Amino acid sequence: MVLAILPLFITSGLGAPALAVGLVEGVADGSSAAIKVWSGWYSDRIEWRKSLAAGGYGATGVGFALLVAVTTWPQVLVSRGFAWMGRGVRQPIRNAMLAGSVEKKDLGKAFGFHEAMDTAGALIGPATAFLLLATNHGFRTVFAVAMIPAAFAVAFFALLTRDPRRGTWRVEAPNLKLPAGFWRLMVPIGIFGAGNFATAFFTLRVVQMLQPELSRPAATAAAVGFYLAHNAVGTAVSFPAGWLADRVGKPQVLAAAYVTFGLACVVGALGHGWFAVAGLALLVGAESPVVSSVEGSLSGSLVEEPKLGTAFGVLNGINGAGDLLSSVLAGLLWMASPAASMGLGAVLSLVSTSILWLRPPTSSN
Repeated sequence: MVLAILPLFITSGLGAPALAVGLVEGVADGSSAAIKVWSGWYSDRIEWRKSLAAGGYGATGVGFALLVAVTTWPQVLVSRGFAWMGRGVRQPIRNAMLAGSVEKKDLGKAFGFHEAMDTAGALIGPATAFLLLATNHGFRTVFAVAMIPAAFAVAFFALLTRDPRRGTWRVEAPNLKLPAGFWRLMVPIGIFGAGNFATAFFTLRVVQMLQPELSRPAATAAAVGFYLAHNAVGTAVSFPAGWLADRVGKPQVLAAAYVTFGLACVVGALGHGWFAVAGLALLVGAESPVVSSVEGSLSGSLVEEPKLGTAFGVLNGINGAGDLLSSVLAGLLWMASPAASMGLGAVLSLVSTSILWLRPPTSSN
């Protein structure tokens, strides 16, 4: 709910430039990168990792609640950064718990199903935001309403999830030694991440693509509709993509998702009007959750349980660093031309796809 309207709140509500969106998105993701590495590594060495993850969910809710009171974009940066630090704590632990709960042959389906449910929640949130904005409620009303699902998320995770680990967990010395195949996978993931800018930039681009045919307020409302539509697509494709990854190969499906992002960048750079916006919603919706879920399932297939937390910490940390770099670069390039931001994403998606096809990671590497 919050992420759907945050770039619009920054630019339309606070009058900040697109660079501010890039800084807010990038710093938020970058601030969580190191925390993700630590959280993943630390969770492999404690018995109470579930409680730590629940605290991360709570911190995210508090960070988003602070948005109700902000008046400047630097305050948004602080609030968003705090929220994403909580995300940095919880994400590697949640992924490790998920990977440890199923057989490796079913990791694609497991992560695909999780991504489908996550995207379904992101579908309901933007729909609520769209209705509130369309009925003349302000951005801050949306932020206030968002506190409700945030509170439920903490309660449900704490009460309904189960840590798959059994018995007393053995504490080990600090160690980041992971299989060579895992590190090989991190190369294309890191390159792709450097160009995989936040969806917020596609949302801003939609506003431009629908003007001057629509007024600024109407185009802004339509941009929220775009966010809603792309999440609907993501909900529909996530589980089938995970199932396909288990059947034909996770590297191949991940490469296809990278190519899809590159095509989305081309449409975002050159497209105009409703037809282009519809195509953009299909492409972004088809790639974003698939990239997230298949990167996770492929990483989990290369690492055994004693170090799953560490592996997901490294994966999420690299992605967080890439989010920082890509969003800041996209914000800077946007000032010259939105097409320049999209062009960077397209080029790096092509490079990462080539590496993934030429040297796919395997568990024997």
